[in-house]
Amino acid sequence: MFMFQFFVPITKVQKDRLVMRETDARVAKYSRRGIVFNFIAYLICFIGGTFVQEFPTYTLVLTVGLLCVTLLRGFFLFRFEQLYPRAPAKWRNQYFAATLLGSMWWAAIMVSVTYKLQMNHEAPLFWLYTVVFFSTTAHAFAPYQKFLTYYQFFGLVPAALAALSLGSVNGVIYGALLLVFYLVLNHQCRMISETYWERLEATYALARKTRSVEEEKRDTRASVKLNKEFLNFLRDDLQKIVTLDQTAAENAGHSGDITLNKQRRNITLSLERIFDNVDNFTGTLTKELTLSQNVFNIRHELQHIIAEYVDECEGKGIQIESALSPNLPMRLKGDASKLAQVLKSLLNLCIKDMPSGLVLVEVEFLREYETAGELYITISRLLEVQKKLFFLEDSNNAAKLDLSFSSARAIAEYMEGGIETSDIPGEGQRFRFSAKLEIAEALGQLDFHKNYFSGHSVLLVHGNARIVDLKRQELDSLGFNVITETQYKRAYQTLENSYKNGKPIESVLYYVEHDSEDFVEFNNNINAHSDLKNTHQLVVSTQQQHALLAGMGFVDHDNVCYVNKPAGLFELESSFQVAYKNKGEDGEIIPKKQALQRFTILAYSKNTKADAELRNRLQGKNCDLVLVTTIETLEEQFSQLKPSVVLIDCDDSTDVSLLVDRIREKEIKDEVETFTPIVGMSTSKTSFESSVYEIGFDDYINLSDRRRSLRATIKYWITLKLTD
Repeated sequence: MFMFQFFVPITKVQKDRLVMRETDARVAKYSRRGIVFNFIAYLICFIGGTFVQEFPTYTLVLTVGLLCVTLLRGFFLFRFEQLYPRAPAKWRNQYFAATLLGSMWWAAIMVSVTYKLQMNHEAPLFWLYTVVFFSTTAHAFAPYQKFLTYYQFFGLVPAALAALSLGSVNGVIYGALLLVFYLVLNHQCRMISETYWERLEATYALARKTRSVEEEKRDTRASVKLNKEFLNFLRDDLQKIVTLDQTAAENAGHSGDITLNKQRRNITLSLERIFDNVDNFTGTLTKELTLSQNVFNIRHELQHIIAEYVDECEGKGIQIESALSPNLPMRLKGDASKLAQVLKSLLNLCIKDMPSGLVLVEVEFLREYETAGELYITISRLLEVQKKLFFLEDSNNAAKLDLSFSSARAIAEYMEGGIETSDIPGEGQRFRFSAKLEIAEALGQLDFHKNYFSGHSVLLVHGNARIVDLKRQELDSLGFNVITETQYKRAYQTLENSYKNGKPIESVLYYVEHDSEDFVEFNNNINAHSDLKNTHQLVVSTQQQHALLAGMGFVDHDNVCYVNKPAGLFELESSFQVAYKNKGEDGEIIPKKQALQRFTILAYSKNTKADAELRNRLQGKNCDLVLVTTIETLEEQFSQLKPSVVLIDCDDSTDVSLLVDRIREKEIKDEVETFTPIVGMSTSKTSFESSVYEIGFDDYINLSDRRRSLRATIKYWITLKLTD
């Protein structure tokens, strides 16, 4: 622990990473020169001297020791760029310890020379060089005054005491002068250090004030622009309502009651949307909007939101797909409902009035600190018509912004982010939403198994090269050896060639596309081939498309597995587990490698029907199922049992949000590295199913839906917790 006390950052400047890097880089730069010159000067002082001739053994030991210390310091100095970014404080402390060791060894050299030569021959030369050397290093190490005091004390004081102990006139004079030099140098270094940090403090404060003024001006201009934009959109929406009202009044005499009621209902809905947008915008403007700080599964919330738009998009001939960066943490801390509101507003803008094409949602997270960072969601509106308009301007293809966009932008800025729009020739329109959020867990767990399918191969087929590239990255992160094709004929030929070459591709992942039936022919050809018919086929489709496949001639059998759109990492991994028969047919919900360990599942439910369903599905020799009916009992059992998974019945929705919050608050208080998965369940469709991930659930399953296995879902979360 001693070495960690050499330098403790106190001021804001000393806690600034950029400032400290510049300071440490300066120290490393001068130290690199110093250690090389120091070793050369040492050899020059010894060459041809009396000490070498009379004490060769001493000379060898001192030289080898100095060489070892020099190499140790050189390791930290010459690998500064590689070592420093990983752990700046660790590098600094380790280098200081190595430098102190060098100072002590130099003191041993000075004491040996002083005692053996009695301040005669080359001894005064050593003393002269030592004074010069420590004077120059004082400026290099000046920012770290506390360390420099130790460094100078261990390097100079032992030599001075050795000279005084000789008892000779020369020894006393040299020793006394060196002690005075140490005191003067120590005082000078303290002044240099104080001046250095005071100057940086002044510069830092000035820079912050300048930046603050610039940000205030920029925020003022942005606020004026946003207010003007919002008022213009508000005027347009109110004008539309007035027009609708006038039309309804004119048609009141000769329109039916159904038509009139429909028009009035549209007017009412429009007014409600305007009220919500005005309420949100006013809240951000007056700083009265309250942002919650709940823990939520960002990956599953995003996928759930996008999934809500899949059927609507497919009905319009629009493809919608997600691409979540592998470095996106599983759980973040912030206002999940406002995040969902902004994302839904942008998706509505993209899809509305879009003739056909692709809506691509790309998500990444950039860490700024250990526990915080910035979430970036890029929504690209890629029109098919853009292929013909590569060099042409066509403003009619842009999404028509409205009041909801201004409201979403205001919320984004309130979340310390923003929304940027851009038009890219030949590609389409892009919305980029950003918001600052905290990382909920200390470990920053990721929502996939790294190299879980290592050694397996998959053929990825899709007509859009952009989707192929993104999905290849996700399959790579799962460990697959990925082969890609954009044409089904070539994909079939690739499969055939893999068998002919003796390296068969085990599985193929392809999409049901609205504008082509090539995938049907591809499926039929695989099933008709004697070798290829055993290939695992993973077909990405919506529920509606799945129901229509049989009528299109698509052949379904045991080797065909369906993946729900949008096919994210979670959906892909779960489907591949099913395809490779990792479904736990042996009755266990855990990996075989963990079969000796028992797992506890804590379930909260007030429904006796749900209790019986859970016992029937989950009770097993490696699983202990504990059922509770009150919040107090749940908290007590959670603390005692430390379960692998928590199940919460969502049919009784009164306590659901409170239950999740209580569990997460306890985990945050206990500073756990990885949170316990919380899975929501119901025996029927709940009224708030669309917002379960905003509440904080990691997963949700409807027990009446036989297409998804509760046992497989629990197995996934237990395996994930074990892996990470």
